[in-house]
Amino acid sequence: MKHLSFGLFGLTLSFAVVNGVNAAEQEEQEAVIVTATRTAQTGDESLASVSVISRDDIEQSQAQDVMQLLNLQVGIDVARTGGPGQATSLFMRGTNSNQTLVLIDGVRAASAGLGSFAWQNMSLTDIERIEIVRGPRGSLYGSDAIGGVIQIFTRKNKGMHVRGQVGSYNSKLAEAGIGGGDKVKYSLNIAAQKTDGFSATNNKLSSFNPDNDGYQNGSASGRLTIPLSQSTNLQFSGWYADSETDYDEGVDEGVQQNSNAIFNARLVNQTTTNWEQTFSAGLSKDDSEFISAYPSIFNTERFMADWQHNFNLALNHLLTAGLSTVKDQAISIDLLTDTTVYDVSLRNNAAFVALQSQLGQHNFNLSGRVDDYETFGNHSTGNIAWGYDLQSAIRLTASYGSGFRAPSLNELFYPGYFGFYAGNPDLQPETSRTVEFGLRYKSDPNQNLRISLYRNDIENLIANEGVNLQAINIDEVQIDGLELEYAYSQPNWSLLANLTLQNAIDTSDNSKLSRRPDESFSLQLRRILADEGSVGLEWVYVGERLDRDFSGDEKTLDPYHLINLSGVVKMAKNLWMEARIDNLFDEDYELVYGYNTPGLSVFVGVNYKLPE
Repeated sequence: MKHLSFGLFGLTLSFAVVNGVNAAEQEEQEAVIVTATRTAQTGDESLASVSVISRDDIEQSQAQDVMQLLNLQVGIDVARTGGPGQATSLFMRGTNSNQTLVLIDGVRAASAGLGSFAWQNMSLTDIERIEIVRGPRGSLYGSDAIGGVIQIFTRKNKGMHVRGQVGSYNSKLAEAGIGGGDKVKYSLNIAAQKTDGFSATNNKLSSFNPDNDGYQNGSASGRLTIPLSQSTNLQFSGWYADSETDYDEGVDEGVQQNSNAIFNARLVNQTTTNWEQTFSAGLSKDDSEFISAYPSIFNTERFMADWQHNFNLALNHLLTAGLSTVKDQAISIDLLTDTTVYDVSLRNNAAFVALQSQLGQHNFNLSGRVDDYETFGNHSTGNIAWGYDLQSAIRLTASYGSGFRAPSLNELFYPGYFGFYAGNPDLQPETSRTVEFGLRYKSDPNQNLRISLYRNDIENLIANEGVNLQAINIDEVQIDGLELEYAYSQPNWSLLANLTLQNAIDTSDNSKLSRRPDESFSLQLRRILADEGSVGLEWVYVGERLDRDFSGDEKTLDPYHLINLSGVVKMAKNLWMEARIDNLFDEDYELVYGYNTPGLSVFVGVNYKLPE
């Protein structure tokens, strides 16, 4: 970790810059979250490492996409193969992109075919808040939650807003929303964005084409809450996005047309004083068409249902139990030959239970789950966490958890290209065991220091290393990490800094995992102005990473620094002017070998907001 001294310097600087109270961090810590335990609790109560990105955080930052926000979070690394709309990967605590569970309003959002979520198509317009839980949550959610869980909640409007923005690369954005209601509450958002972009690839790759690779996306989201009685609510939510992305395919230009949809219905009933039950049913769709020299269609659909019960056994003792079912379907069509490559479905049923207890200064979380898959049978996961409040300012935590990832439909059934890269119906799930220790220091209600130390051992990783590069269980990975987060400010200033140190290796040959830096650092500094305005600075540092080209040869990605500026100023009643500058010093860097990243970029816009 040759850049360790830089990271420690940055964190030390963040301790010294501001002296006061961080209102934003206080708001984050006091916000009620549900993802960590499937029940409501504050960030301070959670025994897991959690973060919340609020709607106010999104609007103050003026971030262009969700990955810019997530890249500022401790323990998260991102990679994108070009500009807006290009394929995007997220690595939480060094795990693979498909080893982080992504939920939208409680619905599994990843493609059932690929097993990963299309982050590039999620518009910030549609997001109310993002909850991030680090560490395994297989005992609560089943497959995929090895590195952690990221849950996105669709936006809740209280009034009306209309927003427009223009910027670099001929980028344009228009959005509008409305919401309100007394007993019956509603919210609706629509957005459209378009950019000419830039060339996704450079001349390091054989697929290089110097033309611009543009992107356009239209999205809509909505929520509706209907009180059926004093103790029962019926809630509906949905999100839809339709996008078109250009990508390089040598001298030819490829186009990917993609649509994503999420729908969820939830019935919440306070059956008795000590018993609440929730029934939810959700549908997730991911449809893609590739218009290129090798045209094809990939359509996936995922239906899921949960029946959850929360029992207050006694003061400070909460028991949660439930049943879950998921059915995945996928169809792949080769348009060149007009043949169906595969058309398959797979079902999983599960039962889970969790207990949260407080005994004096000790807090305990115990949870377990059994999943029954059609392909490989039963798989059990468990988690135990302990917290000890040392005086009022310090909390010590320790936890052990197991996780797993079931093979995706592509990994199981895809016939491959000309006999290569085929799926394998005999695959077993990837499994993990994680140990974590934590310390939280809160000397006053608004100053926070959090330290997490963990080791994650993952076995049976799926890799294309069998005969003719067929998918097989082979790899084993060990990931060691240290995370530090610090927040401190005074009434008109806020500062949040974090440092991530990690060592993610393939234990079969002790090689580094691709695109995972040994160290990364971020700092967010914001000054609150009069009339709800603000100016902010973001500093992101990412250390050296290993990558590989298409032939498998190792390449080194250089470290990089990014400085971003943002501002919101009130111009008139209900009208704000917004601006953001990305990559202020025009840093030349790569997130993926052979793929370009944006240079100095400027975006300006106006936002009209009319309260309810």
